[in-house]
Amino acid sequence: MSRSLNYVYRRLVLGVLRKLSEIHARLARRRFYCLALAGKVRDGIFVNSDMTVSCNCQDIDGAGQLGNLRTTPFEELFTGPAAQRLRRELAAGRLPIDRCAVCFHLRTATPREAESQWAGVELPRGLSVENTVHCNLRCLSCCRQQILKTRKNGRALSLADFEIVGRTLARLDADYCGFYNLGEPFFSNAILRELEVLRRHRPAMHILVSTNGLLLDTDEKREAALLADHLLFSIDGIDTPMVRRYQRGGDFDRAYANLRSMVEFRNRRGLRKPRIDWKYVVFRWNDRREYIERAIDLARRAGADSMQFTFARNPGYGISWRYLFSPFFRSLGVPDGWRCRVVWLAAQGQEARRAA
Repeated sequence: MSRSLNYVYRRLVLGVLRKLSEIHARLARRRFYCLALAGKVRDGIFVNSDMTVSCNCQDIDGAGQLGNLRTTPFEELFTGPAAQRLRRELAAGRLPIDRCAVCFHLRTATPREAESQWAGVELPRGLSVENTVHCNLRCLSCCRQQILKTRKNGRALSLADFEIVGRTLARLDADYCGFYNLGEPFFSNAILRELEVLRRHRPAMHILVSTNGLLLDTDEKREAALLADHLLFSIDGIDTPMVRRYQRGGDFDRAYANLRSMVEFRNRRGLRKPRIDWKYVVFRWNDRREYIERAIDLARRAGADSMQFTFARNPGYGISWRYLFSPFFRSLGVPDGWRCRVVWLAAQGQEARRAA
C-alpha cells in the first residue's frame, strides 16, 4: 500500500471506529473524557517539532493541536479555546478527532462525571517532546508525507525551543518527559545538548527515550543516552528480512550491535541508568514461539534489562492472533497494560522495576 493510500485507509478505519464509539456511548447513556486533557497522565501531551502542542502521540494531520509554545505559554494553551472545545465535545458524547477512538487516554463516564472532568482540569506533571520529525526509516504504517506537511513551521526543535520546553517543564514541576514521537530522536546531531537543556531545568525528572537504534552509533550519542532514565530499542524481529517487513530500511545486525554497545558503554561507567530495554512489536510474521524465544535469548546475551512485547494494531493484516489468544503469550513475562508483556532479564532490570 502506498503511503498516501495508507493515510486514506487510516482515516477511513478511524472514522468508522469513531462513529461506532459514539453510537455505543449514546446507547449506554455515557459520555467521554480524556485523561490527557484532564491533566491526569504524564505522557499524554506532546510538543511537536515545530513547537505546536498536541493532545495525542499520533496527531498526523494536526487535528489535535492546542496551539504553539513559541507564542503562548503552555498553561494558556492547556486551558485555551482549542483545548476547551475538545473537552466540551467529549463531555457532549462526541469524539472531536478520529484518533480519539483508539486513544489509550479516552474514558467513558456518566454525563455528570464527564462534565466534572471537563470542569476539573489540572496541569499535567509531564510532557513528551518530539525533538525532530525526521526519520531514517519508512515504516509500513507511517504517513510520512502527511506528517511532514503538518509540521510546516519546523521539522526540528532548536536549542532556543528546548529552553522554552525546559522552563515549561520546570513550571509544571514535571517528574516525567518522553523524548520521542513521529521522528527518530537520534537523527538529531544535537541530541546531547538537547537533553542537557532538559536535565538542567529538571535534574531529577524521569526521561524516557525511544529509538530504532540505528543512529545511536557514536560515543557522543551514547553520552546523550546516558542522560535518560529509560531507553527503548524498537527492533521488530530477529533478522533483517523479518525486521524490514514493517520497519522499512531497518537493519537488525546494526540495531542489535548498537544495543549491545550501549549496554557495554553504560556498564563500563558502573552506572545503573538508563534502564535499557528491547521493544519487540509483535506482528503475525514475527510471532512464532521460536522467534520469541530467540529474541529473549539475544536480549539476554546483549545485557538488556528487559524485553517488551507489544501487540501491533497496524496494519490490520499484520495483527498477531497468537499474541491475543495463544497460551504461550498469555504466560509470557508479566502484563503491562493490555498491549504489552514484559520479560525481565537482568538483575539490574529487576532493580529498575522496583525503582519505577
